[in-house]
Amino acid sequence: MPQCQMVGGQQSKQNRTPSPQNAKRSYNYDAVMRLNNIENCLIDMKKSRDDVIKNIDQVLEREKAKLALEKEKSSSELRLSRYRAEIADQNKALEEDRQRINSLRENIRLRRIALEDARSRYQTGNEYLEESHKILGRAREALFVTTSKLCARQKELVADLLTIYPIEQVQSENFSFKILGVPLPNSVFTGCDEEQVATALGFTCHLINMLAYYLGVPLKFPMTPMSSKSIIRDPISTSLSSSRQFPLYSKGVDRFRFEYAVFLLNKNIEQLMNSQGLLVMDLRHTLPNLKYLILSLISRKVVPYIYTSENKNRIKPCQVTIRADDFLY
Repeated sequence: MPQCQMVGGQQSKQNRTPSPQNAKRSYNYDAVMRLNNIENCLIDMKKSRDDVIKNIDQVLEREKAKLALEKEKSSSELRLSRYRAEIADQNKALEEDRQRINSLRENIRLRRIALEDARSRYQTGNEYLEESHKILGRAREALFVTTSKLCARQKELVADLLTIYPIEQVQSENFSFKILGVPLPNSVFTGCDEEQVATALGFTCHLINMLAYYLGVPLKFPMTPMSSKSIIRDPISTSLSSSRQFPLYSKGVDRFRFEYAVFLLNKNIEQLMNSQGLLVMDLRHTLPNLKYLILSLISRKVVPYIYTSENKNRIKPCQVTIRADDFLY
């Protein structure tokens, strides 16, 4: 078939009229030989390529297990490096935890020592507290005994004062009293004998002074008892008098100064009554208030006192009782 095609072609070429422009240069022998050589080289190269591919496949087939091991080794080394890094981090964290544990143990040890010390101090404090309670109980008992004796002695002294300066009610008037037989009006001295009033105020001043001394009450307005020439001092007010001394007698002195002195005397009585828990109904009633105070002191009695945890802060060894038939007010 090619030869026929070639013959046909040659005949068609012969039938054609050759033209110098259409004529092509033909291959010469050397060019054909070069092409042949190149083709042979390509064939050899393909064969060599096939051989190389075959050899590579054989090598790969032989080294397949080894490559798999190498790949697994690389992966294992990568995992191992990662594990080692994690182990290093865990070791670092573990070391920090150990240091923290050691610190906590040391802290616990110190706290245990402090706790033991505190327990020891607590036991010592409890022992001291128990001993102090015993001492306090004995001291309270001694205080009760002493207070009882003091109350009894005060009653005796006040009773003696009432015997020395008896305060009796004037029969003609309900609210008038006399001291040592000398009547003393209730802060209203109009029409009264000045010498008699001064004497009664002198007795009252002396009686109040002795009561304050026995009861241990410092008077706000100090007094100087001198019978009918007694005086009282006002250390608080400065505008009334430069001398601050006021007479308890009205003869030859300013009436205002005398009445103010009687007012201060009544204030001293009020102070004594308040110190004993008594209330003053009318400040102007000098002798009635004074007798009420004296009867209250005489009639009070000592009640038994038992020391307990409930009443340990309350000491009331004396109780005041008044009999209605002792004093009419």
